[in-house]
Amino acid sequence: MDRADIERWQVSLQEMKIMKYVLFLVMAFFLGACSKPKSASDLVGNYEADYDVAREKVTLNNDNTFVQEVTLKSTGKVDVAKGTFTYYPRTGYVTFNENYMIVIDGFRKLNPDYVHPQPGLVSLPADTYFGRIYIGVSEGVLYKKFDSGNP
Repeated sequence: MDRADIERWQVSLQEMKIMKYVLFLVMAFFLGACSKPKSASDLVGNYEADYDVAREKVTLNNDNTFVQEVTLKSTGKVDVAKGTFTYYPRTGYVTFNENYMIVIDGFRKLNPDYVHPQPGLVSLPADTYFGRIYIGVSEGVLYKKFDSGNP
């Protein structure tokens, strides 16, 4: 091993250290960018979901009530439901306790009887990505929180 080989080896060690720090920073950024909301008060606000058959607006209020507004794209028909919700910070799930309308089925098709909610609870995951709160799953209905003037 000559002097040039030693210098190349030292440069590659320095590059490896830099790459290790960069990788650490990137991982810390992405891990910090994804989390669960800490409390129900973090969830309070307006949400919107837009999918094939309908557009939904859900408002979560400070008193743990919600208003769900569904607009069918084919007819423009608007239906409204009201109820209560509970947030479980440990699991990160929002549970709609009654009257939540399930508009699409598991195959992303319109549930023709959605305006008559079935008795029982509906639980959806809540997550924060890069400072924005989402409720639901991307395969179904994904609600995105927005400021009152900016959906």
